[in-house]
Amino acid sequence: MLPALHVFGVLLILIWLIYKLVITPAFLSPLSKLPAAHWSSHLSARWFDRQCATFGELKTLYATHQRLGQIVRLGPNEVSVVSEEGLKKVYTAGLDKSNWYDSFRVYGVQNLVCTLDHKTHSAVRKTIAGLYTKSYLQHSGALDGLSRRIVVEGLLPGISRDGCGVQGMDVVKLFECVGVDFISGYVFGATVGTDFLNDQYGRDRYFGEWERLRETPSLTEQPIMEALFMDMCKAAVASGKDSVAVKMHQELSSKALQWNLSEEEVMTRCASEMVDHIIATQETNTVTLTYILYRLSQHPELQEQLRDELRASNSTIAHGGSLNLSPSARIDTLPLLHAIITETLRLHAANPARMRRVSPPAGLDLHVVFIPRDTIISTNAYCLHRNADVFPRPFEWLPERWLAPPNGKTNASGTPTMRRWFWAFGSGSRGCVGQNFALQIIKLAVAAIYSNYTTVIVNEDGIEQSDSYNSGPVSNKLILRFVPMREADVGN
Repeated sequence: MLPALHVFGVLLILIWLIYKLVITPAFLSPLSKLPAAHWSSHLSARWFDRQCATFGELKTLYATHQRLGQIVRLGPNEVSVVSEEGLKKVYTAGLDKSNWYDSFRVYGVQNLVCTLDHKTHSAVRKTIAGLYTKSYLQHSGALDGLSRRIVVEGLLPGISRDGCGVQGMDVVKLFECVGVDFISGYVFGATVGTDFLNDQYGRDRYFGEWERLRETPSLTEQPIMEALFMDMCKAAVASGKDSVAVKMHQELSSKALQWNLSEEEVMTRCASEMVDHIIATQETNTVTLTYILYRLSQHPELQEQLRDELRASNSTIAHGGSLNLSPSARIDTLPLLHAIITETLRLHAANPARMRRVSPPAGLDLHVVFIPRDTIISTNAYCLHRNADVFPRPFEWLPERWLAPPNGKTNASGTPTMRRWFWAFGSGSRGCVGQNFALQIIKLAVAAIYSNYTTVIVNEDGIEQSDSYNSGPVSNKLILRFVPMREADVGN
């Protein structure tokens, strides 16, 4: 009798497991109505994971959506959607992030990028959002002074010193310094932030740690970076001068009792937020500026057209002269410069991978299918930016697609549909808070460089983008030579 009962119990367990792991996800789940990346994707995400490991996540997602349409099941509990409806219902609606983002913690504590719930994220973001509006940045005396120092005393002299010889210079390393100098000087104050463009010891020590992380993925600790920016955060707060760090520290201090934070924890959380801003700028602006110069170096005629636009608008920046940043608003409106940057962001998005969100407790309807609670939903800029119906010849770099045509039916920022599908900075309340800052310093850097130089490719080996969350060149380098313009061509 006992053996029979034992066998019967085992059978019941097997039946329950089959029901739970096979019948429910493959036949009873609302997600079973969706096309699956592979027949086994109804039961497991292993096929998709293997494809990503073999061919890359972005190429796998693109091929899957091309084959199956706008919404696809990647696993029993994960969906990928590439559509305007998906952007609106998932990102504009502000769904919570998945716990995948926990890995972005700094000092072991959360910051905006890894704050999962929408309510907390919104409360913290509001504290600093005003410091990143276009109007505030264009009229910021602090950013004006910082830009003078970085461009006139760092960027242009550095190019003149290291980039004009036949061997050229690595612009990836150049733009890493530009990015960190700009953002650390902005969030901590110009007198506190880094000066890596001129401080060789400091930059070699800092970026050497990053290089070791790239070479040895198992390493996760960054003591040099963490100590550097913690000290800067403390110095900025102690100074009391207006800065992003001071504003954030004040806000966190006001919530210390509510959130049960000690004074030390407030400082640590504040530093974590600032490092989040710094790493984002360091990585994304480096990628964007690198590919802008790469593409322009392939098109010398476009470099000349850009110089003509800068001259015509009185926006050239002469090396060795005084830099007047009052034209920052003017530079922002230059159509060709804007088109070049926007098209580079489209084709070479710095963060093109999946942005994971979690469906709400009540679930949601997406493309006529009910998505149950706690389902991982994602979209990605790589697929959005390669929709041939929106961006004809999607794999070609065509800045002119963003310029106003002769018939005047669209403005100089592309058609409304193109703008809706453009996702380099995300969208909704989780969209990049620093996108105006990024665009302003990118436009300033490009204007300064092409006011004074033409660029020529010396070595582009490994320039293809890596298939990763932060998608820079696989070689992590691009060697360009900078050819100075004739003095008569540089002036305003």
